[in-house]
Amino acid sequence: MEGCLACDVNSGRISVPGGVIAETPTWRADHCIGAFGIGAVVVKTREHREDLWRLNPAEAAELGPFLRRISDAIVYSLGAERVYLTMWVDKPPHHVHMVLYPRWPSDQKRALDLQLDREAAGPPAKDEAAVAAASLRAYLQRTAIRSRNSMPE
Repeated sequence: MEGCLACDVNSGRISVPGGVIAETPTWRADHCIGAFGIGAVVVKTREHREDLWRLNPAEAAELGPFLRRISDAIVYSLGAERVYLTMWVDKPPHHVHMVLYPRWPSDQKRALDLQLDREAAGPPAKDEAAVAAASLRAYLQRTAIRSRNSMPE
C-alpha cells in the first residue's frame, strides 16, 4: 500500500540503514528508523496487515520463532542485557509491526523510562544503525547455518 511506511520500506521506495536484516516468507526485519536507539529492529508483515487478529495462519505461525531469532541476535550479536518489545499500530495507514529494542548493561533506566529517553534523543545516526544491522544479519546467517548443519536428516 503506497503511503504506508512499512509497505514503502518493504517495496524499496524508502531505504533503511543497513537494509533487510532477516526475512521469512511472511515477515521482514530491518533496523528501526525511529527513536529506539542503535540495534532496534522493526519486525513487520511483508503484506499489508492492519491487525494481529487478521494475520493468516502462516504469518501467525512464523511470528514467535522470528521474534525469538531477532531477540537472540540483539543479545548475542550486539551485547544487549535485555530486549524490549513494543507494538503501536495506531497511526493510519495501519500496518502490523513490532519494535524490538535493546537495553544495554550500561543503561540506568528501565522500561518506559528508557523508551522515553530514547524518544527524546531522536533517531540514531544512519551509519551506526547500518553497522548494527550488518552485525545482526551476519549473526543470523551464522546461526542459521549452524542450525541447518546440526539438524538430523
